[in-house]
Amino acid sequence: MVDEFAPDPMNTPDPVDEDRPSVPIHPPTVLFAALVLGYVIRLFVGGRMPLPRAFAEGVGGALILVSLGLVISAVSRFAEEGETLKPDTPSRSLLREGPYRFSRNPIYLAMMLFGTGFGVATSNIWIILTTLSFGVLLHFLVIKPEENYLSRRFGEEYDEYRRIVRRWI
Repeated sequence: MVDEFAPDPMNTPDPVDEDRPSVPIHPPTVLFAALVLGYVIRLFVGGRMPLPRAFAEGVGGALILVSLGLVISAVSRFAEEGETLKPDTPSRSLLREGPYRFSRNPIYLAMMLFGTGFGVATSNIWIILTTLSFGVLLHFLVIKPEENYLSRRFGEEYDEYRRIVRRWI
């Protein structure tokens, strides 16, 4: 008969007890909310940027394409390392290759570029402003807790990486 209260013979830690970043928001959801909020504000207040349509769509479209390329590259690195994209889960490795050579947060950078590009492409100043507000939330509620966690988790290796690679670009 197996005693259900006996210690685990494999002595594996409970995933709930593992150190992890304390991230209270889901970044893609907040970005989506920022885009919708910017759209809704423009409906009621106005706020069309006086840009020629072809210029706005060209520049905005280019920013969106750059953001998509960046996020695909960064997510590919996650997959290659067997890491999860959930910001509140423990990390097994410190990503330093691909877009992580020039940005410690290429996925968040891609989100900011996407929101800005979408705002420019639609000539909506409010989407750009809500995207910038999203960036502030991202900085304090996601990036700072992640950096504190990575410093605890990887110690000097992360501190060295942080000295070499900038937070955004």
